[in-house]
Amino acid sequence: MFHLFLNCWGSQRLGAASLMLSATVLCPGSARAQSADWQTVIYREPQVRYLLADLTLGGNPGLYRDYAVREKDPDSVETIRLWDAGVRVVNTNEFERKWVANPHGKDGKVWRVVFRGSDRTITGNEIVLTSDWQFQQGPMRAILADLTLGRSPAFYESKRRDPNVVEALRRWADGVRVTNTNLFEALGYGKNRRLVYRGAEQPIDGALVKLNSDPAYPETNVRYFMADIALSGSIEFYRKAAEAAHEMGCLEAVRRTKDGYRKRSGWLPGFPTTDQLRC
Repeated sequence: MFHLFLNCWGSQRLGAASLMLSATVLCPGSARAQSADWQTVIYREPQVRYLLADLTLGGNPGLYRDYAVREKDPDSVETIRLWDAGVRVVNTNEFERKWVANPHGKDGKVWRVVFRGSDRTITGNEIVLTSDWQFQQGPMRAILADLTLGRSPAFYESKRRDPNVVEALRRWADGVRVTNTNLFEALGYGKNRRLVYRGAEQPIDGALVKLNSDPAYPETNVRYFMADIALSGSIEFYRKAAEAAHEMGCLEAVRRTKDGYRKRSGWLPGFPTTDQLRC
């Protein structure tokens, strides 16, 4: 949701690289090479859960609906889809929505969903949704692993009575993919095909399957923000975005930069001296 923050703060003077980033985010068609997939990244499950908690605790659905329609923010799109389907947070007794003191917020405070009785902001992974009981994570993730390893989605079309299949196919259509397929392999063909740990006969445990929607931020965005900072962009710009707008990608970029991550040559289009970021 970084672009949402830029709409409010992009008028302030920044370094040249930050200004270019602002132009890319606010006018994606004019600078596509610099940030080609900022709107096409998959939604982030922790952020979606956080936004649903915000709504369940009294937040304004119209705000996120506007972000979903006007800005095409992936997290807001998924949040509104679930909200309109009746999905709500189950364990609201553990959290509260309140103003929290923050020097980067308007009038020195920001809205946050926090652990009840504290000012500690939740990550989103603590949230339990009513939709969590409609399917099982393990089997659903195992199906996504099968699809990522080459199984045609058509194989599962006849199995749509299984709610795990329904959820896996929906996520697959949304762009969800397995990221740790290096740990698994498929043996056999057709109905005899099975997924095992690579180099072993042990069937995989779906609970250990990782999805690209699991992290709280897109790695592409984090690396882009870090390249901007490394090329004289303002780290305070990203720090403010992280604090004022609960933007986890900015927070991670600031953390890595402070921890000593650096750039190497040739990684990002438009930045000929950048390759990858490392410690």
